[in-house]
Amino acid sequence: MASLRQTFLDRWLRRGIITSLGLGFTIPYFRLLNRVRVTGDAIIDKLPRKNVMFLSNHQTYFMEAMAIFDVVYIRHRLPLENPFMRFSAATETMKQNLLTQLFSKGGGVTFRRSFREGGKDVKRGADFEGIAKVEEAIASGWLLHFPAGTTQKGAPLRPGVAQLLHRTQAVAVPVRVDGFRELLLYKQIPGKVLKKCRVALHPPLDLAKFYAAPYHKDAGTEVVERLSAILVDPA
Repeated sequence: MASLRQTFLDRWLRRGIITSLGLGFTIPYFRLLNRVRVTGDAIIDKLPRKNVMFLSNHQTYFMEAMAIFDVVYIRHRLPLENPFMRFSAATETMKQNLLTQLFSKGGGVTFRRSFREGGKDVKRGADFEGIAKVEEAIASGWLLHFPAGTTQKGAPLRPGVAQLLHRTQAVAVPVRVDGFRELLLYKQIPGKVLKKCRVALHPPLDLAKFYAAPYHKDAGTEVVERLSAILVDPA
């Protein structure tokens, strides 16, 4: 079974990646060359340091993940390993090139999607090893998760997010991002300037009753609908 356990070198590589991206990219690009407005982030300092899941809509492969890491570690100056924040990503995405592999070292938790690969729809069994890594990431820190599982505009949230929440009993923080597609110069390559974007952190969902009862599909559907009302873009 794969584990998220890190070596001494892994820890220092991660620290270097996050610090370098913050000083060399997110500060100049998100604050000076563009305007990324953050709201609701006062909650960051009040959250427990483990078992928290940030649930975000997905517009680009990496830009909104960088922005949320920037909120946690650069704007709020939280210690890089308390909380230990990671982001979920499809395995094939993080293997595309040297840069994506480097991002993965910065905090990626990879899994094989059961419904999509390489831009094409597929149908296959769940990646239980990948799911175990995702659950480990939540139990040991904070996880940024994209329940739509794709950057396609208007894509519905996957129903499995409700089961994941129920199994982990995580604090669920919805995060709505807007305008990040406008930062892309070509495909997933950033480069445009003078754009306005927004990161809105919402209060954690009240899931006490959902967690207290055995999992039921109808209750899970209701949780997904509540998240969808915040996260899903119009098609």
